[in-house]
Amino acid sequence: MRGHDDPTLEHDGVARDHSAPARDHDDATRDHSDSTRGAGVVARDHDDAARGRRGAPGRRLTYEPISVARRWFAAHPRITDLLLAAVLTVGAPLLRLSGGTPLDTAATASVTALLLAQTVPLAWRRSHPWPVMAAVSLAHMAYELTDPMVGYRDGLYVAFAAYAVARYTRTPGSMAVIAVTSATVLASDLLRPLLGLPLPPELRLGPVEIVLVVMLSWALWLLGSSQRHIHDDAARLRDLTERLRAEREVSARRAVTAERARIARDLHDLVAHHVSAIAMQARATAEVMSDDPGLAGRGIAGIGTAADAALVEMRRLLGLLSDADDRDDDPGGGSVSRNPGTPRTSRVLRPEPSLSHLDGLADVARTAGCRVEVNAAPGPDVPPSVQVSAYRVVQEALTNVLRHAGPTDVRIDVRRTGERLTVVVDNGPRARSHLPVTGSGLGLIGMRERTALFGGALRAGPRDEGGWRVEATFLCERQA
Repeated sequence: MRGHDDPTLEHDGVARDHSAPARDHDDATRDHSDSTRGAGVVARDHDDAARGRRGAPGRRLTYEPISVARRWFAAHPRITDLLLAAVLTVGAPLLRLSGGTPLDTAATASVTALLLAQTVPLAWRRSHPWPVMAAVSLAHMAYELTDPMVGYRDGLYVAFAAYAVARYTRTPGSMAVIAVTSATVLASDLLRPLLGLPLPPELRLGPVEIVLVVMLSWALWLLGSSQRHIHDDAARLRDLTERLRAEREVSARRAVTAERARIARDLHDLVAHHVSAIAMQARATAEVMSDDPGLAGRGIAGIGTAADAALVEMRRLLGLLSDADDRDDDPGGGSVSRNPGTPRTSRVLRPEPSLSHLDGLADVARTAGCRVEVNAAPGPDVPPSVQVSAYRVVQEALTNVLRHAGPTDVRIDVRRTGERLTVVVDNGPRARSHLPVTGSGLGLIGMRERTALFGGALRAGPRDEGGWRVEATFLCERQA
């Protein structure tokens, strides 16, 4: 089963990572001292982990030097071109003069100069592909017409220049290199008879050879053009990846802000309840002060208790929300409709959710076909704010079950151990007839916010027997 989402608190962080359970488990239990920063690096952690798992160590060691060299040459194109030109400049004369017809000093100088005229311009093949192609083509034709070794054909340097034109210029202009390359290679066969130079019959190109030259020229253009398209597509993908990563980080920060705003509303209602109780106790105490001092004393004690509870909730609120936006989104992400000038507290009053309302959540899941078992033993004196956050975690977990597992078995356990409240939601494997829904990866952040607010932790991952488990812990501080 995959992770789950909630319409109000999307939990695609679990859904997306179900294919890598160990990574998801580690991610879910990470410290929450900086939730915004943690959410922003999730994508990079996934990428790093994926790269670390590719292939066996031996294979990585085998191809790593080649990969490093390719990356280095790609990062230093100017140096790469200079090295290519240098190697060809040194090697071409040595290769030509090492065999074939012996040359006198003048012929050697002429051949060497024309070879260098073909190799040296290749150092600028990326920045000026067409001028390099023109220079290499002219030098090649002059070389073949003046070389005493008639029929010694060497079109390697023309091929380098032609590839550069196809690789570094745009279509359709680059297609002209097919004709230029073909004409360069065939020029000596056409010009030698016109210039009265010898051309042995066995070296004359027939129709088949001419077609072959044209096809090879076309293949060079096709190779360079395809490499250009691959490079352009890769650049676009890199740019898109960076934009998506930035958008994901922005979405994560927005999710943190939205969740903090939601927690603020929950705590606001709790504090408002305590303040209302204080006001009522104060008015009642004033009424009975003269007639029943004992009852008035108990009323004053109640005022103190309510005030202490309100201060505890307010401290939590200020500690978490010092940098949260003062936004008025409802739990579903939409705006709460109110008239201009209407105070924020004029929302429709409703009972504040607590652990006593878990049966209502279970009934909703049962209506959708799930078989839900609730075992809630939170014990006494669980702070209202802890109950609200625990309720929200269960609510999201159940909604995620419905979205990603469908009608399956669900067990909700709430237990108190000392000052620690533990909430566990287990569900069975996904129903065969159910198609899971992919979410946006923001719900895990919200659950972390709620557990971290009370010094707790969140764990989410697959169960050995199949299905999924969400476990949240909260520290219940005793109120004075």
